Amino acid sequence: MNDRNIVQAFETSEYRARLDKVRALMSNSGMDALVVISKADQFYLLGCDAPDASDYAVLVTLDDDPYFILRKMDADGATEAGCWLSKDRIIAYPESYVGGTDGKSVWEYIAQFIKSKVKASARIGVEVSGLGVFSYRKLVATLGGQEPIDASDLVGACKVVKSERELIYMREAATIAERAILAGIDKIAVGARHPDAVAATMSALCAGTKSIPGGPGPFVYLRGGEFAKAPHQQWKDDLFAAGQEYYLLCGATRLQYPVALARIAHVGPVAPHRKHRHEAGMAGFHAVVDAMRPGATCADVARAYQGAIRPYGFIKEEGRFGYSLGLGFIDGPSLAFNNDTQIVANMTFHFESTFIDRDETYLLSDTVRVTDTGAELLTTVPRDLFERPV
Repeated sequence: MNDRNIVQAFETSEYRARLDKVRALMSNSGMDALVVISKADQFYLLGCDAPDASDYAVLVTLDDDPYFILRKMDADGATEAGCWLSKDRIIAYPESYVGGTDGKSVWEYIAQFIKSKVKASARIGVEVSGLGVFSYRKLVATLGGQEPIDASDLVGACKVVKSERELIYMREAATIAERAILAGIDKIAVGARHPDAVAATMSALCAGTKSIPGGPGPFVYLRGGEFAKAPHQQWKDDLFAAGQEYYLLCGATRLQYPVALARIAHVGPVAPHRKHRHEAGMAGFHAVVDAMRPGATCADVARAYQGAIRPYGFIKEEGRFGYSLGLGFIDGPSLAFNNDTQIVANMTFHFESTFIDRDETYLLSDTVRVTDTGAELLTTVPRDLFERPV
């Protein structure tokens, strides 16, 4: 995909087009330079598929290729990890900045480098939300003490609408997610262990398919039985019990582009009240798919969901029903009553139909792409209540 025989996720021309969008927003916001700190935003601009716990920074100016500043061991392999920049734009800071006790901060090094590349009068934007208090103070002090412009959401605004190549990767992630969710559900049976169902899910995420490499998914959640009301804990060392309902939620990624979905399994025959709840969930699901089209707002979609579930005796007065999905996982607006962001074609959302009823949590979800005329579901796993053996 380039002239250096290095595997890149995208053509260099696409990365340059992304930079053009970022520079336009920088100019409109009065910035001469931008310091990009989010690893997802860095990947979006440079394509370096090597996330690490160490600190990186990208310096974007209005009239030249960016600089990528990272620790030496990562800088040495940045090109091989997909970064499209020429080697003279990849700047290595010494390994002595990592793990020492001498009080040296890498943000002092990064700030000194920035000062060497921009004018003293430059108006600098920084992704402030990506910095801790200590790191922020070191960066600002070394830059000269003037508070930077908060540019935390600038690159994110460019990521929300996906390109055709990005959508290809998300469809590949959807194929992996489908296999993973079915592998996990297949392990649910009375007396079986929760961790075994999770392990089957994770194995499928890592294996991928014969033609689509897998990788570690961003999460797997398995909840049900007496632990159903703790939605953001992952799983318990417990056994599946007859008469209980469980949901399995997983995310798959392809070159950091994610797709998420959740399905519900019932051990034994499904109780009538759970069938009724599922009918409500599906009514809300179809209402969202119908409402999610260009010109609608996120709040319009939330109201459509609320209107569909109300006749079944359910109501959700606050919270979100889903969110824009992409690099960094949540990459944009939420589907919520208080969000008036307008929906446009090629946005992607993870939509969740969720109820907490009779001390149980119901969760069914899918990833949706907005088309010119409506919504495209990226996953095709049946949206039934899966009855598992007792």
